Amino acid sequence: MAQQYAYVNRGLILVCTLAFVLALPPEPFAFVPAYFFGTVELAGPLPTWDLWRGLFGHVLIHGDAGHLVSNMLALWAFGDAVERAMGSLRYLLFFVLCAVAGALVEGALAADRMAPLVGASGAICGVMGAYLLLHPQAVLGMSPGPRVPASFVVGGFLVFNVLMTLMPPAPETGLADVAWGAHLGGFAAGMALVPLLLRTGVPVWGSARLVTAAKAAVYLTLLVVLIRTM
Repeated sequence: MAQQYAYVNRGLILVCTLAFVLALPPEPFAFVPAYFFGTVELAGPLPTWDLWRGLFGHVLIHGDAGHLVSNMLALWAFGDAVERAMGSLRYLLFFVLCAVAGALVEGALAADRMAPLVGASGAICGVMGAYLLLHPQAVLGMSPGPRVPASFVVGGFLVFNVLMTLMPPAPETGLADVAWGAHLGGFAAGMALVPLLLRTGVPVWGSARLVTAAKAAVYLTLLVVLIRTM
C-alpha cells in the first residue's frame, strides 16, 4: 500500500501554530468545565455556544511556546502513522473525539470547575495511545543518535499520568498546572477508538490483544475517575 500523506495531521500542526502566532485570545476557545458539569451556583450542561466552542476549540490554544512546541513535536512524531492507519477523515474524527474525552475527564476531576482548559495535549495523548497499540515494537529517535522503544516512551508517560491523576501534585509545583485528567481521558479514548476506526486491510497488533488493551484502558480510566471522585 502506498504511503498516504498525512494532510490532516500536518494541517492540525499548522492551525495550532497559526493560532499561537496570531495570539488568539484564550477566553473564547477555552473549555470551562462548569459550563458542562455545573457548580453549586451554576446549572449544567448549558446549551450555549460558549460550551460547544470550548469543548472543540480548546485544542487550538497553548499557554506558551514551550507548551506549543512540545505538543506539536509529539503530534508530528505519532500522528502521521495513526492517520495513515485510519485515513484522513476518520483520523480527524478520532482527534476530535479524543479532545472531547480528555476535556470531559479533566472537567469531571477538576477541583475548580471554573478554571479554563486549553491545549491539544488530551487529543495528542489519544494519538499516542493509538500509536502504542498500532506500533508496539517501533523505536523513536533520529539516526545517527540514540533510539528508544516507543512502548517505553508512551507506556511510561501513560503510567506517569495515571499516578499524577490519582495523586495530584501540590498546588505550588509546576506539575499542578498540567491537565493530567485530560491526558488520561485522551489516552483511553484513543486506545478504545483504534479498533473502530482503522482502515480495512491495515495490519494491527493482533486483533484480540488490541481490543483487550483498549478495554483495559477504558476500565482503568473509569477506575481512576471513580477513586478520585469518591
